[in-house]
Amino acid sequence: MQKKKQNILFTELQLIYQFSQEIFLLFNRDGEIVDCNQAAKKELGYAEDIYQVSIVNIFRKAMRKDKDELIVNLRYRNYTAETFAYRKNQTCFPVTLRVALWPYNTKIYGLCTAVNISDKKEAFREIKRLRNDLKSTNQFKNEFIANITHELRTPVNGIIGLTNSLLETSLQPNQLDAVNMMRSSCSKMETIINNVLDYSKLASNKMVLEQKEFEFPNFIDHIVSIHSSSINEKGLKLNVNVADDIPKRVIGDEYRLTQVLNNIISNAIKFTSVGQIVLEVAKVSQSSQDVELFFMVIDTGIGISREEMDCLFKSFTQVDGSFTRRFGGTGLGLSISKLLIEAMQGTITVESEKDQGSTFSFNVHLGIPEEKEETVVKENFNDNTIVNLYEEDPLDSSEVDYISRILDEAKHYSLNTEEVHMQNVVEDMQEQREVTEILYDRMERLAICIEMESWKKADDYASALKKMLPTGHKELSNKGLSLVLAVRKEDHDQALKVLEELKVMLKEVI
Repeated sequence: MQKKKQNILFTELQLIYQFSQEIFLLFNRDGEIVDCNQAAKKELGYAEDIYQVSIVNIFRKAMRKDKDELIVNLRYRNYTAETFAYRKNQTCFPVTLRVALWPYNTKIYGLCTAVNISDKKEAFREIKRLRNDLKSTNQFKNEFIANITHELRTPVNGIIGLTNSLLETSLQPNQLDAVNMMRSSCSKMETIINNVLDYSKLASNKMVLEQKEFEFPNFIDHIVSIHSSSINEKGLKLNVNVADDIPKRVIGDEYRLTQVLNNIISNAIKFTSVGQIVLEVAKVSQSSQDVELFFMVIDTGIGISREEMDCLFKSFTQVDGSFTRRFGGTGLGLSISKLLIEAMQGTITVESEKDQGSTFSFNVHLGIPEEKEETVVKENFNDNTIVNLYEEDPLDSSEVDYISRILDEAKHYSLNTEEVHMQNVVEDMQEQREVTEILYDRMERLAICIEMESWKKADDYASALKKMLPTGHKELSNKGLSLVLAVRKEDHDQALKVLEELKVMLKEVI
């Protein structure tokens, strides 16, 4: 029975060997071919005369003879690698070759298996050609778009100039309405032209970001002033929360960063009918020449479903075709924002649920001037729709200043222990204990507010806690942001979970 099974197995192997599409060549220690299958004869152009051919003549780069000894390149021993197989007529074709050598002193020394990959190589060449054609087509398309937008800009500017001249004349009320409509239409057309031009530049990697120094507080003020009118018109509130450890002066492309924030905040305002828009800015990390900033825009608008988020950052698309008719737009704003953020070495993400609002967050890297760093001074925005989250801080301002000072000193001592006198260390440890007591007291109060679902008070405590966290700890900063976000989403379980995680992290830091 055992012998019968062996015979059956041998027969099956013989069939596989003979009718396989792969090339099989058995050879002896002299390199002479002692057996092969039909595919080998067909691919190599031999008949029975293949047995007078040396294996070295077929795989010339994989094997060689040295003083009558057959040498097989180690690259092909029990490994698959690409080489060339030479036919009887001395033409060659690419193959993937694998050589297995017998460890015993037998008539057969080894087995070569090879697969003709000519079709595969041709397919790769075709893909490469198509890729180059696509690249050329995209380049032509981008150049065409750039030229067209420049050509469109000329007549639009002419119409704008004409409407400005008409507005300086005496016009009837109906004429004035018509001219203002013309001016508004030209302004929208100009925005579309600029968006298309920006996208074509970014898509073709032709946009160069400026690296100029600018005042970060002024930048935030400018963003707020741009959107104050739209916020007032819709009866919304814009809450601005900027971390106080951000350098006052930074280096980057202020115009493009403004463009990104304007796109995101404008969308938030556009799709929010009731509630508020929140702008959070925090420092993630900082070196002597670079600072990484984290921006977060939260709205209470219509939200986005998971299915719709797939096309959110695609060019010329909107999550719903009806949005174009209802709200307008080209569908380029977020695509441009994504490309600009990536050009600033950052990434953009979105968290949203249908009818639950959206949270857009992104990080960017900015340079730091060589002069001594200054920190951002909190601005008290005058517009009654702009709320500084720290104005109604549950902590007394002097208490917050005291805690911030102690935390900074504690960080200094932890980094320079060898330079501190022992008595100062003892005093510092006492002050750290006081800080810890205050922090944990506030966290207990926050936990009570969350349990009672007193979300406004919880928001105040969460914002104050985030401000009090030690600087220079990326994980703590991110956890503080997560806590504020969970509270503002009124997510009871998540808020308590993040608060407990924050307590554990604080024990390791303070």
